[in-house]
Amino acid sequence: MIVGVSTLVVLLVLVIAGVGSELYLRNATKDCLQKSFSSLTGSSTSVSLSKQPMLVQYATKKVPYVQVDSSGDNGQAIELHGRADDITGRSDGSTLGSLAATGSVPFSRIVALSKQGAASGQSGQSSGDSTSGDSSGLGGLFGGFTLSNVTGNPSTGTMTIDATVTVAIIPVPVSTEIKPVVTNGKLEFQVVKASAFVFGVPSGFAQTIVDGVSKSLFPPLFDELQFQKLSVTSQGVDFAVRGSNVALDQDSLGATGNTGSQQSTCSVL
Repeated sequence: MIVGVSTLVVLLVLVIAGVGSELYLRNATKDCLQKSFSSLTGSSTSVSLSKQPMLVQYATKKVPYVQVDSSGDNGQAIELHGRADDITGRSDGSTLGSLAATGSVPFSRIVALSKQGAASGQSGQSSGDSTSGDSSGLGGLFGGFTLSNVTGNPSTGTMTIDATVTVAIIPVPVSTEIKPVVTNGKLEFQVVKASAFVFGVPSGFAQTIVDGVSKSLFPPLFDELQFQKLSVTSQGVDFAVRGSNVALDQDSLGATGNTGSQQSTCSVL
């Protein structure tokens, strides 16, 4: 009888420990992923995990699926709805067997990133730190240009970017009209028109702004994906993407915080 009771107690302890570990791992993983994707999109995010026990997933380094939904906060941040299936853990991240996502990126995000970059550049210059100015982080996206406004024309599929660049301490207005084009699933931007109101603006300013816009719209992860849809609206860009055998790590997410420093990312494994 003593042996039977002792065995029962041991089993109960093991069950309680297993349940406790399962709940802890599941909640910790969801919380970490939600914070990571909220930082990436700038909006509140919910994460759904496979019902397969987390202990099994950690042991096998394989996850059936993860669903991510970011609200977009009423057009003030990125809206994202995506699902990754057949996830395999690696030492430096994860590989997604397949990934499908839809969402929208508001133009206000591009302007905000530009202003953050300008602020970090000024902070670096005032502190005498040559490594934290416009040459790195968000400050390097637009190469010294500060965006004042971005508008979209759905009928032509173009984006008009109004910016200023300082020439001999004088702020000079410049304007660039670009068109995002999807060719064989890959996204590129064509310069439709570029103009400045005075002489002396660098001839490559249009390409600098194009590069900044493309980097602020989508993190490097999208370079591995195929665009199924890309449309310009009056307020932003709507997209749909798919991919297979996609590498997911800190570099591909390209997550940045308010200071322009790279954030740590979470793994489901």
